[in-house]
Amino acid sequence: MLVFFYNYNAIAIIKFYAKVTQSGRKSARIAWASMRHPCLLLIINCSLLIGCSGSSEAFLEKAKEQLQKGNAKEAVQYLNQAIDKDPANAKAFNMRGAAYFELKDYANALLDYEQAIKIDPKDYKPYFNRASVKMEKSDWEGALNDCTKAAEIQPDTAGIYVKRGISYAALLKIPEAINDFNKAISLNPKETNALYNRGNIYFQTKDFTSAEKDFLAAVRIDSRFAKAFYGLGIVEQQMGKIDEACMSMKNANRLGYADAKTASDSFCK
Repeated sequence: MLVFFYNYNAIAIIKFYAKVTQSGRKSARIAWASMRHPCLLLIINCSLLIGCSGSSEAFLEKAKEQLQKGNAKEAVQYLNQAIDKDPANAKAFNMRGAAYFELKDYANALLDYEQAIKIDPKDYKPYFNRASVKMEKSDWEGALNDCTKAAEIQPDTAGIYVKRGISYAALLKIPEAINDFNKAISLNPKETNALYNRGNIYFQTKDFTSAEKDFLAAVRIDSRFAKAFYGLGIVEQQMGKIDEACMSMKNANRLGYADAKTASDSFCK
C-alpha cells in the first residue's frame, strides 16, 4: 500500500522564509540533524550577545540564515530575541513555529502559530503551517479547516491545495481530494507532491493507467523523487510491465527508498 506524502518542513522553509533549493524527497516524516559542536554553539551565542542591540527584523534575518543552513535550534535563539524586541512581530512567531516544527516540538510550534494568527489573522502562512502540526497529530478535520482558511486568504498557492487534498484523502473524501490535487497542478504543473498523491489515489482505485502517468510525470520533474519511482514500479508491476517495474525499483533503491530493495529483488528475477 502506498501512503500519502508531503514534505512539510521543506515547504515551510522554501515557501516562506528562504529560497532554498529542494533536495531529495524522503518519507512524510523528515529527520533533521540537531547535533552541534559545543564550540560552535559558543561562537553563535557570542554573536547573539554582540548583536543584542539589533532590531527585531535584524534578528529575524539572522534566524532565516540559520534555518537556511538547517540550524533550527540556533534559529530559535535568534527568534526569541526578535520576539523580545517586538512581541507583536507575527512573522517571528510564525518562523519560530516552523523552527520548533523541524525540531519535532509540536506543542511549542502550535502555540507560536496560534500567536501569529492572533497578531495577524490576515496572513495565510500560520494557518498553512498549523495544518502541518494537526496532520502530525492525525487531526485531519482541523488540518482541512486550516487549509481552507489559508486558501481563502491566498487562493493561488498550490501547496495549500496539496495539503488540503491529503487531508480530504485521509477523511476518505476522494472526489474532493482529487479536485484539490487538480487545482494544485493547474496552479503549478511541476507540483510533484500533487502528482504523486493524485497518482496514489488512482492506484488505490485501480486506475493504473492514470497512476502510471502521474508517477512518470513526477519523476520526470524530480529525478530524485525516490518514493515516486517506487510507486511507479508498483503500478508497472500491476500492469504486467515487469522490465519497467524492475528499472523503477532499481532507481528507487539507488535513491535510498527503504522498501525498494526487497521489491527490486522480487521484480528483477
